[in-house]
Amino acid sequence: MKIAIGICEKINGICTTMGCFRAYNNKEKHFSQYKNIDTEIMSFFTCDICSKNTKENIINIAEKLKENGVDKLHLGVCIVKCEANRLDEIKEIFESKGIQIIEGTH
Repeated sequence: MKIAIGICEKINGICTTMGCFRAYNNKEKHFSQYKNIDTEIMSFFTCDICSKNTKENIINIAEKLKENGVDKLHLGVCIVKCEANRLDEIKEIFESKGIQIIEGTH
């Protein structure tokens, strides 16, 4: 199964993202559903929908993920608790491409 992880660009320089990778590597927390499934991280990207005030970049990312067979997108807590209140909008972009959203990584 091909998965991706999305995080908020505002955590750049604050978060090491080790929590996301540790949870993935150990198949725990929100990645525990993959305990007996072979997975591959296809993408680890940052969302810039609020700072750019446009959906264009996220739409392009969603299209590239779909083209490359990504099945599920895990949104980091930094996006789940989006300060700009755009979580539903972000989710809809990826869901419209047939990518399942999981809210959380670790």
